[in-house]
Amino acid sequence: MGVPLVGLAVSTALSLTIAAAQPVSAAEAQVLGAGRAGAVPNSYIVRIKDSASPKSRSSLTASDLTARYGGQVKVAWQSALNGFAVSMSPDQARRMAADQRVAFVEQDAQVRATDVQPNPPSWGLDRVDQRDLPLDNSYTYDNTAGNVHAYVIDSGIRVTHSAFGGRATWGHNSVDTTDTDCFGHGTHVAGILGGDPYGVAKRVQLVAVKVLDCRGNGTFAQVVDGVNWVTEHAVKPAVANMSLGAEGGDAATEDAVRAAIASGVTFSISSGNSTKDACNFTPAKVTEAITVNASDRTDARAWFSNFGPCTDLYAPGVDIVSAWNTDDNATKVDGGTSMAAPHVSGAAALWLAAHPTDSPAAVQAALLDHATAGKITDPGVGSPNRLLFTNPALIPVIVVPGPRTATVGARFDLQLTAFGGDGGPYTWTAGNLPDGLTLSDTGLLSGTPTTRGTSTITLTATDSTGKSGTATFPLTVKVPCQAGQLIANPGFESGADSWIATPGVIVPGTPAQPTHGGTQFAWLNGYGSVHVDTAAQAVTIPLDCSATLSFWLHIDSTEPSTTTVYDTMTVQAGTSILATYSNLDKADGYQLRTFDLSQFAGLPVTLTYTGTEDISLQTSFVVDDVALAVR
Repeated sequence: MGVPLVGLAVSTALSLTIAAAQPVSAAEAQVLGAGRAGAVPNSYIVRIKDSASPKSRSSLTASDLTARYGGQVKVAWQSALNGFAVSMSPDQARRMAADQRVAFVEQDAQVRATDVQPNPPSWGLDRVDQRDLPLDNSYTYDNTAGNVHAYVIDSGIRVTHSAFGGRATWGHNSVDTTDTDCFGHGTHVAGILGGDPYGVAKRVQLVAVKVLDCRGNGTFAQVVDGVNWVTEHAVKPAVANMSLGAEGGDAATEDAVRAAIASGVTFSISSGNSTKDACNFTPAKVTEAITVNASDRTDARAWFSNFGPCTDLYAPGVDIVSAWNTDDNATKVDGGTSMAAPHVSGAAALWLAAHPTDSPAAVQAALLDHATAGKITDPGVGSPNRLLFTNPALIPVIVVPGPRTATVGARFDLQLTAFGGDGGPYTWTAGNLPDGLTLSDTGLLSGTPTTRGTSTITLTATDSTGKSGTATFPLTVKVPCQAGQLIANPGFESGADSWIATPGVIVPGTPAQPTHGGTQFAWLNGYGSVHVDTAAQAVTIPLDCSATLSFWLHIDSTEPSTTTVYDTMTVQAGTSILATYSNLDKADGYQLRTFDLSQFAGLPVTLTYTGTEDISLQTSFVVDDVALAVR
């Protein structure tokens, strides 16, 4: 691969719970990855809950958290990850992890570039443009990807190297203040991806994002910082290569990579060089990325390559010649999944050059659909037996439509297109069509679906010479959703009708404690003594509907502390906690709170508000105008 990298809660029923208040100034929670291999002492990554503070305020939240618990902020991120890197002690990290605004705290750790196996000559380009061995001593390509930017997240690039012809530039440096590749790995990777003599995409715009030092080492915080920069600055269409990783998991890095992919950047990641299941390596386990294993010149799995169901395909990774960092004409022969991944990054760039609006999912599907099947000897348990193929124009290529949605009883039409082969017209066939849909010879998928469900449709386009191309895409057929509002007596104007509540909770407002709207509300607690109040209502969210819970909440308290939680209210959906509020959240007026409950579609769910007070000093949790909107 390249560098080894070093790991959620879902709601199911609505319950508002005000937990019993106890002093928790010393409360602690688990720190992810504490003491793991390669851990960086006193260095942590903090992930902020999006519901607690938006990404745009990450630096302010970081300052507030370190002011409360201690530590020194190193950098705050606002794109790939809602969070920050911080220096602090283990005790401070555990206390910060318990804060309600924090999703998790994870100990930073080292990442590393993959080991290499020198032994010329190189053969990778010759292999990826043909279906079968033996090699034909040529590399055929139909474009050079000059309109695509490729971000090499590695040890940097020697941008003056003759292989790059002035197309390589520096983007970001998370390691030091010297924009040089003092390790060589990044230059080698860049050469395979987009070098003129060695590269798959020979005119791609290469951008160095340095996250590894002169020994090929880095930390997860540096990797997240580099990925965050790519998310913020990538010029589309764009690909990114990560020939790096570590055994285990790292939630911050994996979240950052997913966010970058969601922003429109296609990622190719090396699976690792440990002859193990890549599902146990990060970021190789990120399913939204294209995870690449290494093959040798006989189409066998390279002896060192990782494998497994978290990987996507194979590419040449043994004895690969490319640019090196020692001078502007230097070359070196290296091997590893680090060398396999940039073959795929280059192929993704070629695809994007011809399909510049394709999403990362569409690019991934195209490369997998066009890969050569069944060629790899001993691919490994769970591994897909697919070998990278970069010349799909030799056969018909179907433009993959991506995931689609239809509705039972509603007309559905989708015109499919293809290119390549003899240029058409093509004859179309399909398998696994939902009931009610048909595919015409000209590629029009149409009809009126009759049955709810998800189908993976297999498409085949055949040209006049008999050559065929295939592709798949998922089609989900949903039942119609009747939009509406599900909460009965949402403003409590009919007293306790439709609600199950502690006596005295649903009451009229007062001048001192006004309602948000109407004349009544649910007033939980406010006694200044040990007390538990609840208010609950059972609803059923219809199938295939999106659902949003909203309510207006006012909190006032005579608790003077600004750091210690005494009185709490926990909002739940069934047994799943949606949010917890406390005396620390007191504020003037009402605040609107919203939660996505779409995951409960088709299920009965009980919305419960439960409030708990301690022995003294009141906190009132006032709820009004509850709504559960479906559409």
